[in-house]
Amino acid sequence: MTFTPNPGSRYRMPIMFGPAPGPRQHPEGRMWTAEEAGRMTAEWMKISYRTDPAKLEKLLPAGFSLRGDPIVSVSCAWFKNLYWLAGRGYGILSVDFPVTYQGKTERHDGALCPVIWEGSPDAIMTGREELGFPKMFANFDDISWDEAAGRATCSASWYDHTFFDIQLTNLVEEQNPEKKLPGSGGGAQMYYKYLPRTSVGGCEGADLAYVTTTAAVPGSGGSASNINFDEFEFRRWAGDGKLNWNRATWEQLPLSFHVVNGIADLDIIEYVDAEMVHFTGPGVGVAMNSHRALEPVAI
Repeated sequence: MTFTPNPGSRYRMPIMFGPAPGPRQHPEGRMWTAEEAGRMTAEWMKISYRTDPAKLEKLLPAGFSLRGDPIVSVSCAWFKNLYWLAGRGYGILSVDFPVTYQGKTERHDGALCPVIWEGSPDAIMTGREELGFPKMFANFDDISWDEAAGRATCSASWYDHTFFDIQLTNLVEEQNPEKKLPGSGGGAQMYYKYLPRTSVGGCEGADLAYVTTTAAVPGSGGSASNINFDEFEFRRWAGDGKLNWNRATWEQLPLSFHVVNGIADLDIIEYVDAEMVHFTGPGVGVAMNSHRALEPVAI
């Protein structure tokens, strides 16, 4: 008897060995329960800065336009005690900026994330294939967090080249902070999923190219996210910060130098804000199980 996928389960290559375990699926091919997922924690540093809108526009796929001020938000975080990694964790570095997307049938205001670096191949594999996240590899130092001194630092590297570092200072804790993740603020988070078609010479374009989002279907009355922040415990600090995108050569980062340099090209005209967030909550609450594809605009 040949292998037949179960239509009720998620799969990733290689599919012949059965349903794929991950943050959105138990090894048995079903959803994780809240009891199985337990609780996770995260430390999250974020800096926002104003940049040249003309340079941001060069990063926009078809259907996107800039929305409001040209503010780039950069987050460096550590997720810890993740149920789907049997208690392990990893570092993450992400970039986003405010946009409007006009697809074939839907229009959304939110933020576009052009790139994410993560320190776990497992997280990269699941996020790229299942959610359409533009994830790449990096090594992360643990966040060095001195609460008493109001100071935190972190860095990301690959092949011994530290391409990013961040430092927050003068951090003062907020009282009764709003329960939300750092980012560009407001609306749907959006990503551009692209998978090239396998062909001789690789010139036949994409097998698929479309936007994925957390936005609820218009008229559904649903939430824009599966995360219920009321179930999380938040602490938030505001302060000052600075960061560096350290440009790379092809020899230093053979497959990602152009990405690092593309982000480094976004001039830091002025820093807008800096914050540190520590949150704890249900592990299954950050599984991002509400993503869907938007029908793309005709090109």
